[in-house]
Amino acid sequence: MARMKKKGESGAATKFMTRARALAKLQLSLQQFRKLCILKGVYPRDPKKKQRGSDKTYFHVRDIAYLASDPLVDTFRQQKVQARKIAKATAKKQDVRLKKLRRNFPKYRLDAVVRERYPTFNHMVRDLDDALCMVFLFANHPAMRRLAPTRIALSERLC
Repeated sequence: MARMKKKGESGAATKFMTRARALAKLQLSLQQFRKLCILKGVYPRDPKKKQRGSDKTYFHVRDIAYLASDPLVDTFRQQKVQARKIAKATAKKQDVRLKKLRRNFPKYRLDAVVRERYPTFNHMVRDLDDALCMVFLFANHPAMRRLAPTRIALSERLC
């Protein structure tokens, strides 16, 4: 007799994973994951059948595999480890070690991401309209506590 298939082990259900599973797989915080998704242009998908519930955010498995192979993920992990070491050195009041750790904090560069996302000048110009729309939105927005009047004035000057 053949083995019974369990629900969610084959078919369309295996092509998507929830955001929580993606975070666990990549070993990133939610803030780092959001930043990485924005930088790499990975967006949530809406599967036809939502295996884990309709209130969850789903990502394509291939997108998560694409993010997992990115060097930025390693840099984010190194930053998390370094932050832990800095907190430990601060608690122990090790000033010399603290200074050294802060000086050697891992930094990431986005030039490879930009080159990957916009291989030619035409690709970059096609995406420029989104940025211009955002500047126009800020220019027409009234000043608030969260939005500094200087930022709005700068946006008006750009328009």
